[in-house]
Amino acid sequence: MLAVGWWCSSSDRAWSWTPSPYVGAWVILLGVIATAAWWRVRGRHQEPRLDAREAAALEQGSGPYPSGGASRAVAFAFGLVGLWACLDWPLAALGAGYLATAQMTRQVLMVLVVAPLLLYATPAGLAVRLVGWGRRLTVLRLAARPIVAVPVAAASLLAVNAPALVDPLVRTPYGAFLLDGIWIVAGFVLWMPVQCPHPGVRRLVGPAALAYLILQSIVPVLPGFWMTWADFPIYRVYELAPRVVDGFDPVNDQQAAAAILQVGGMVVLWLQISFRFLRWGYAQMDEQRRSGRPGAGGSTDGKPIRGAAAGAS
Repeated sequence: MLAVGWWCSSSDRAWSWTPSPYVGAWVILLGVIATAAWWRVRGRHQEPRLDAREAAALEQGSGPYPSGGASRAVAFAFGLVGLWACLDWPLAALGAGYLATAQMTRQVLMVLVVAPLLLYATPAGLAVRLVGWGRRLTVLRLAARPIVAVPVAAASLLAVNAPALVDPLVRTPYGAFLLDGIWIVAGFVLWMPVQCPHPGVRRLVGPAALAYLILQSIVPVLPGFWMTWADFPIYRVYELAPRVVDGFDPVNDQQAAAAILQVGGMVVLWLQISFRFLRWGYAQMDEQRRSGRPGAGGSTDGKPIRGAAAGAS
């Protein structure tokens, strides 16, 4: 029989593969879909004119992404599917009370995949509607600074993986919701310096963006450190939970979770870094080609210029 809950939480019941969707997850998903549909049908046709203050704020930013609508639509589709996988049954139920590996999978998927996809899919005009040009933009600019984003993301991900916080919070849907909200927000904060959709925020580009992401690749290592080297289960909720897979004890589950967080997180993040490096390199080559810089021998079309004697003959 189909069981419906508000949000995931730990349980002492034996695991069952009977579907159990969560109302809170579907409210969030439908809210995201409704916002996208409103923007597509009506919102984007109501662009307000910029006043002097807004124009000045725009000049201090980086402007919208140069990409087209097709890539945004693909990013939104994959981001939406990933968001559903993170928030709804079965991954959410497994992560909240049965398997640390499922919880780490949720975090890696949300923080390193879903968050950048949804930020990329957000049109600049929609970001302006949601944030505006006033005090909220000031707060967003502050959050998009690396000096703020790095410690906030690192501290948040350390906190939500600390046993002292995980064990008591996952006992109730409200506590689990708070716990999930912290690492979801941390995921968006982590990507703000390089992926913020608001045109009034100056994003990191080129080598600066690559250096920032390389620095952030250290973040998944921190919470997984004590999980890897502990000889005993550090999470009481996963230690006492009914076994989902026979023979997969809490210590094996914990070590596998650390591998997902450290190795899996690093791989996903370095794929992003490699993609950005290649895109930046190709952009540099295209810029040099368009600028018509002289080639070898001082030619503008790649052919050597003849000497004065040859030209006179």
